[in-house]
Amino acid sequence: MRLWKFLIFALALSLFSLEAAFAAQSTTSLDALIHQQAAVESEESVLSADAAVLSRDVAAEEKELAKSPAAMPAVYEASLALIPSPEKRAAVRAESEQYFAAGRRDKAASVIGRALGSENGFSLFYLGNFCLTALPMAGIVDAQVEFLSGFMRGYSKTGVLMLTTSSVGSFQAYPMKRGAPWRVVPAGASSAARDERIYQGKGVAFIPFAYGAKFKLDITAKDGAGVRMWKILPNGVNAKSWPGGRWEREITVRGDIKY
Repeated sequence: MRLWKFLIFALALSLFSLEAAFAAQSTTSLDALIHQQAAVESEESVLSADAAVLSRDVAAEEKELAKSPAAMPAVYEASLALIPSPEKRAAVRAESEQYFAAGRRDKAASVIGRALGSENGFSLFYLGNFCLTALPMAGIVDAQVEFLSGFMRGYSKTGVLMLTTSSVGSFQAYPMKRGAPWRVVPAGASSAARDERIYQGKGVAFIPFAYGAKFKLDITAKDGAGVRMWKILPNGVNAKSWPGGRWEREITVRGDIKY
């Protein structure tokens, strides 16, 4: 009888121990699960914070880029570099960049033209040298015409005749009453004589003139590409072209009207 009671007590004790062990294991598993969940939530919180910081950084960078003006072509930079005063150059650059960023390339060039014109007394000699030195930075002749047409709106009081010369055998420019033809301004000259009015560049010639002036051209063409001519005034551009071949023309240039 005592043996039977002892066996029952031992069995109960064993069951109690197993239940306690199971409970302890369950508690341990639950604690581990809670810690694991907390770790995941902490990691997600860190990732969320990093994403928020990255988003703010990207937004700030995009805002900064939006404020930065578009880079202007080389001819604008070369022209700005001709303004001697650093303070005035900076002010003109800021205004020009604003117009350029807004898509107003003509106004951007006009601002520079106004600054250089006022700086140099709207000199025909300065304008001619500008066409030989800075203008080629625009690239092909059409790009030069585009920039110069905007530039002249600001330079004002003057005009420029441009003539492609690769297919020109000869050309001469005269006052309306003719007489002796105008001469080419020597390269590197510090000033121009009264009858030195032509600035000869590579494949193109320039004749600056006072607004309202009138003069004549005699052109003899040779075989090759066509001949192109532009009269560029502050209020617009008049373009003409003639086919290649052998021909002669007398042209009257009126510097007070667009056409």
